[in-house]
Amino acid sequence: MIYLISYLVLGVLSVIYAYFNRGNGQSWYYNLFLIQLVGNISFFGFFNFIGHVLLRKKVAQSIGWVTNGFQIELGIVSLGIGICGILSYWFRDGFWLATLIPVAVFLIGAGVLHIKEMMRDKNFNSGNVTIIMPDFLIPLTLGILYILSLSK
Repeated sequence: MIYLISYLVLGVLSVIYAYFNRGNGQSWYYNLFLIQLVGNISFFGFFNFIGHVLLRKKVAQSIGWVTNGFQIELGIVSLGIGICGILSYWFRDGFWLATLIPVAVFLIGAGVLHIKEMMRDKNFNSGNVTIIMPDFLIPLTLGILYILSLSK
């Protein structure tokens, strides 16, 4: 649920940022994408890191999984993704696409896995169900905004 809330809050913040920066020589979509990319990716990465490394037992239980070393690896990869989200504020152009691709693949793959767990294993734990919408919304929104941001 926290990812959905952050998605909505960052949506509002990106509109505010784009409105107040409309005279910076960049398109409306470029400014929207910047804040969505930096905000959503960095929040996702750092929050996932905290959950899968520092709070791994609690998170695994909420998903209906058993904690293991792979969960720590997932958290460390998420930390790298979060760092790329922050760096996207300063590095633009090809860095944005290079940040977007692994995040989109990761989230869509995770969303499909969570749906499979619901169908195959009847895993309706809150951590497995509430994450599905952001797993698809974040990459979809970022992908659309990236494409729209390419036009000036």
